[in-house]
Amino acid sequence: MKENTTERKYCGNCGSHNAYEYPDKVFCGKRFGEDKNPIVETLWCCEDWNPASQECYCIKEATKKQK
Repeated sequence: MKENTTERKYCGNCGSHNAYEYPDKVFCGKRFGEDKNPIVETLWCCEDWNPASQECYCIKEATKKQK
């Protein structure tokens, strides 16, 4: 069975992320605004996750690269 990565919570499908080191790392605007390290792993997730309005291919690419 194929896992649907768009339903899981990752930084890569959070509305606060922007591309950084595609596909492994993203820039988190929320963490930046809180004076925290804004560079995080695409497949990580923090407690401030919010769903993105558009699908990001970085999750698919990071998952492929991880395998």
